[in-house]
Amino acid sequence: MKYLSSIIVLMVSMSVNVICQGKNNKAGEELPKKNTINNCLANSDSLYNRQDMLEKLATILNDTSTHYHNAKYQIKKKLDLANVKNERPFGFFVYDLTDDSNGTSLSKCIEFKNNHIYHFALMDIPYSFNHIVILEGGTLKVFKAINCKDGDSLENAISYLNQKLKDDKDKDEILNRVRNYRKYGIYSTVDDDFLRCQ
Repeated sequence: MKYLSSIIVLMVSMSVNVICQGKNNKAGEELPKKNTINNCLANSDSLYNRQDMLEKLATILNDTSTHYHNAKYQIKKKLDLANVKNERPFGFFVYDLTDDSNGTSLSKCIEFKNNHIYHFALMDIPYSFNHIVILEGGTLKVFKAINCKDGDSLENAISYLNQKLKDDKDKDEILNRVRNYRKYGIYSTVDDDFLRCQ
């Protein structure tokens, strides 16, 4: 008798579940799938379209990684390691060094703002050629592969920013973040832990 009452309770709860599902969707229709990635709101600074900006940065990263990879291995091969999906970087990161709360993650949308300074690189350590970009009136001032011997110099970027930020009250804090750009990034590796440009 004890088992019979347990079976009846189980059957009633399953019936209620099926009836409730039947009210929520018509026969043969699938229930709507939950969207796991929320869409980004429009970029707050209208000078910059997020999708376009990320695509430009991805192109720079792919060109840089192709250049250093081919120079190291003496081959001609186009690398496509950085992409953009749903207004988010895929295979690379972007961090705002002017406002360090504005960085990329799997769930957050980066804001591109005029006169802000960004650090961007591929996540894969062997290809993590680090770049600094400054947004200036709709254009990009890029210092490429600053961590590589034959890349642009971090000192040149600091010198340029020292003049640009001369009247900014947060100048020292921002320049300190630029000097320590590697702290503002996401890096990973499977096998290789060396950089292709060294």
